[in-house]
Amino acid sequence: MRICLIGEYSGHLDEGMRKLSSQLAEEMSREHEIKALDIGDVYHRQFWKEIRTFSPEIVHYIHGPSIASLVTMKAISLCNRKAKTVVSATHPDLPRPVRGLIRLLKPDLILTQSHDIEQMFIKHGCTTTFLPTGVDTGKFRPVSAAAKHELRKKYGIDEDAFIVLHVGSVRKERNVLLLGDIQESGHQVVLIGSGSTGIEQDVLLYLKKRGCVVRTDYFENVEEIYALSDCYVFPTQKRIASIESPLSVLEAMACNLPVVATPFGALPRLFQPGDGLFFAESKQDIMDSLNSIRSGAIEVNTRQKVVRYDWVKVVSRLEGIYADICSGRQPGAA
Repeated sequence: MRICLIGEYSGHLDEGMRKLSSQLAEEMSREHEIKALDIGDVYHRQFWKEIRTFSPEIVHYIHGPSIASLVTMKAISLCNRKAKTVVSATHPDLPRPVRGLIRLLKPDLILTQSHDIEQMFIKHGCTTTFLPTGVDTGKFRPVSAAAKHELRKKYGIDEDAFIVLHVGSVRKERNVLLLGDIQESGHQVVLIGSGSTGIEQDVLLYLKKRGCVVRTDYFENVEEIYALSDCYVFPTQKRIASIESPLSVLEAMACNLPVVATPFGALPRLFQPGDGLFFAESKQDIMDSLNSIRSGAIEVNTRQKVVRYDWVKVVSRLEGIYADICSGRQPGAA
């Protein structure tokens, strides 16, 4: 199958959408002819020429959707009438005043993750089907106590501290200021900040002054940072601050870390709490959950929850969805 993937393919893989774009292109290229085009090139003539020359059966826009991306996909469908158009609702940006345009610009299929976003698109006449984000369960996996000890020495992390990890943007909208309170409650916070999404210097300074370990350099082997940690916290509440299925949460679970997260986006659809996964509605919930984890009374099996979303399984489902829409069947049907 000839598949054109439109995503973000330049720069370090320190941000969810870049990771998602790159991983999907890599996995799909094992069995299919893939043309990966960067969204930053959409206003260049060469971008459109490459799509026409490639003559895809599927054009899949991985980011968004926004009105701009839906307009782009409508233009692609008009120029490539044989291609089916697919848009992933990984990070929707559709304010209410413009949602009336969705019905005019809808692609052949929207891949949704959270229930509320799915219902919004259905309300506006779109065909949808559920497709979770994948995670590399081979790269992100549990390690032994000895390996954890060696990794802490490698990165200069206190070998006796209880390490609470967060991976993501160093920005207020991410609600990372809460990490300062976690630090002062007696835990050692480690924040691996994404440089590509921008760093708010006042937030960075605030967290460092509170005692958090903050690193903003690029970690090619970020799985080692998960492996040396004791638990993962995801305090984000604002929809704009993360993709629907935060990859860092899935990566932490693949490493079998206990996870404390807000019920953000698609997370409640993907997972039931328990076995070391806590959904926290407030700061006090987060603090209480961290204390429960640190007490050692919690049996942790978060990896078992996430292995169903291994990239191999997710891509297999996506291949079936592509085949369905190319054959005129209801997406996701047998």
